[in-house]
Amino acid sequence: MATADLHEQQKHLHASPARKSEGGTVRQLLVECSDPGLVISLAEELENVLQHIDFDRARALQQQLTDLAQALGPEIAEAWRGFRLEVPNDGGNPPAFGNREGTKEDEKPLRTLLAQAAERGLGQFELRWTWLLPQGGPAPETRAQYISDLADGIRYDCFEELGIFQMPTDLPAAMAAHRERLMAEHVGGVLRGRARFPAIGHRWIQDSVEAVRKALEEVNTRAEAVMEYELGRLDPAAIEPPERIRWAALAVRLGVEFEKWCVAAEEPLPYLYQRAALLYHLWTACRGISRARPFMEQRFQAIIEQAGAVYTADGVAALQHIYDDLRRSPWDRLSGLTDDEKPEDKGRDDGE
Repeated sequence: MATADLHEQQKHLHASPARKSEGGTVRQLLVECSDPGLVISLAEELENVLQHIDFDRARALQQQLTDLAQALGPEIAEAWRGFRLEVPNDGGNPPAFGNREGTKEDEKPLRTLLAQAAERGLGQFELRWTWLLPQGGPAPETRAQYISDLADGIRYDCFEELGIFQMPTDLPAAMAAHRERLMAEHVGGVLRGRARFPAIGHRWIQDSVEAVRKALEEVNTRAEAVMEYELGRLDPAAIEPPERIRWAALAVRLGVEFEKWCVAAEEPLPYLYQRAALLYHLWTACRGISRARPFMEQRFQAIIEQAGAVYTADGVAALQHIYDDLRRSPWDRLSGLTDDEKPEDKGRDDGE
């Protein structure tokens, strides 16, 4: 289907738009060669989902919508047929129900279904088009997959809430400006000098690279000294929450004053899943290689323990899923991929 047709279909929708960051929808992967499909998602804050809607409740919602569609007549039942519990994909939180066979003619009966669902107390639902391919996997409608979806929602749907609009997290504005000045002062002159140097060819390239490397080392030494000084000097209470997160990310990268800044970055966040998302971002900022790692592990474990009194078992499992995934080594991830090979594929790889 042509891209223009997809845009035309989307213009007819009046459901709430997917959450977006400044850089676009966080998890959106546009597949131009795939037909669009319809997605229905429960219009609930993620905190409410984590507290009240586990996998069993999501399946019950699916069955209630099926029963309601059948009660409303064959046209609505036919429009609803084919929807299944799936990955929330482009910006929605679990639970979401998708159907890649849906058509524009299905919109009106589906809106009738969702209006009746809201009127009868099943919940407020949103209808939207998606360009993403359907969820794959041998058993998509499982508790394990639902927990994984919840974990994705926690990881990625907090970008806008936390004021983080890209990964890796930006430097604090003052430190970015300071290092930029150092680059202009120490590296700019080296580059101009090498441009005028009379040598040519491979030797000129190698000598220029070495000169720039030494200049960058000087910039890095000077910049880190100022960063460490500012991390100790500044009072987090005097800094806006989004900027605190940037200072916290810098602190964990340097392994300096990280307890002070991590606690300060957490303090304005009202929900446990937001604090878990913050730790996910901070961990990712240093790739888990930092003197701050034991502290972040301890904080994450404390959040999981607190969640046991607030969230469903699936919600707690989603937090644990994120924590376990962060602690996995790259080799563990590679092992997980190779474990999915079929026996005959593995035999061919081994030369049998």
